[in-house]
Amino acid sequence: MKSIATLSILLTATLLSACGPSPEQLAREKALKDLEAAAKAMEVAGKKAESAAQKGGAELGAALGDVMKAMGGMAGAAGGAVGSGSFEPIDFRTLKEVLPQALAGFEKGESSGEKNNAFGIAISQAQQSFQSADGKQRIRFEVTDPGSLAGPFALANVWMNIDIDKETSSGYEKTSTVDGRKLHEKWDKGSKQGEATLVVGNRFLVEVDAQGVEMKEVKALLAKVDVAKLESMKGAGKKS
Repeated sequence: MKSIATLSILLTATLLSACGPSPEQLAREKALKDLEAAAKAMEVAGKKAESAAQKGGAELGAALGDVMKAMGGMAGAAGGAVGSGSFEPIDFRTLKEVLPQALAGFEKGESSGEKNNAFGIAISQAQQSFQSADGKQRIRFEVTDPGSLAGPFALANVWMNIDIDKETSSGYEKTSTVDGRKLHEKWDKGSKQGEATLVVGNRFLVEVDAQGVEMKEVKALLAKVDVAKLESMKGAGKKS
């Protein structure tokens, strides 16, 4: 399990650095205090979740619920701190339109989409899958709009500040920048499993997850997504 406490610290640092001058200084100072309190609550909730994950049992569900509540609190506090609201997630039916509907050499599989809103965090997501005739090669495209966690305090923004470069006998994981966009890639040679995730417009996360496909092909599949259309929607649904 990834370190939730580490994520909370990274998110806190990004949020604080995003806070610029506000027309109302007193309001800004109050918002920063609220943000600091929310960050502490997030860190505490993260540590509890990590401890519960190690122990297992029913406590984990409750601990993860506390994390989600804390994230919602951070989103609200950050909105006040930066003087701008979050975003209403784009309808998943619209997000589906940026995903490929056909892929040469593959049969079209399941298409799905959903919008969730829990603890003040609204997220919209669309997926499209493909597979080879023999079922040995599988590809899944996914685009996510984090909505209320978009903008200057976006989770994508935090992710963009993480640099990874590691390699083992079984594969590798690294981050890089392609055409000004942050790219995260992960490859496992043994299972021939590859993942490529691109941050678009400092808001959307575009992911290609493939089985039985070479990593260079996995990265090339990102070009099948209409990234230009996503870029054009990066300011859509902004709340005042």
